[in-house]
Amino acid sequence: MVRLARPRSGHFDLGTGYHGDLWLDLDALFLRPSRLRPHVRWLGERLREHAVDAVCGPLEGGAFLAYAVADLLGVVFLAGYRSPGEATGYHLPAVHGGIGGWRVAVVDDAVNAGTAVAACLEELRGRGAVPVAVAALMALGEASAMVPARLGVPFYPASTVPSRAWPAGRCPLCADGIPYTDPLPRRGPAHGLNGSGGTIGLEGAGPLHQDRGAATLTSAATVSLAPWPRCAPC
Repeated sequence: MVRLARPRSGHFDLGTGYHGDLWLDLDALFLRPSRLRPHVRWLGERLREHAVDAVCGPLEGGAFLAYAVADLLGVVFLAGYRSPGEATGYHLPAVHGGIGGWRVAVVDDAVNAGTAVAACLEELRGRGAVPVAVAALMALGEASAMVPARLGVPFYPASTVPSRAWPAGRCPLCADGIPYTDPLPRRGPAHGLNGSGGTIGLEGAGPLHQDRGAATLTSAATVSLAPWPRCAPC
């Protein structure tokens, strides 16, 4: 399953106040939902033991997964929405009658530092719900031990992935002067516009290599086009 997330090693700003040495393309996990079906069933069986009334997941990937698990268990789905202006804050939409006393599990695609999961647990407790468990497709680094110890609920990861993460202000990679790694792979030059080869250069972005056919490019960046009668990249 881990390979579906196209892991990359390097120095990454995780966008949660933490830096890490591993980047996962979590959107890629959900390209083919059928591949996750066995893992969704496994997570559902772990959470069924806790007699949950609802499954909560932080947007984006965690909510997709939580929706699937809630459907499997026949319980309520609660989406955790990012709170505007907060890097790690999440809030729940209003639920008619409230969720006081509900037994709720939190599900995420991957848990590293646990900031999204912790924010959802805090929001649930603030609404009077009773968090009973956390589950995830992947636990990174020390998350398997950290979640139950720090967040006070059982944790069920379907897989574990070695990695390291640090608060941004204490990142040893920054201290060693190691630059950030671009998490997006750069692409090759473009061709195929009006039947001729060429490159399209975007200031601040890598070049594209486009096969013959219609192409639409919308960008505020500076665009330069260099056509070839015979396409050099080809």
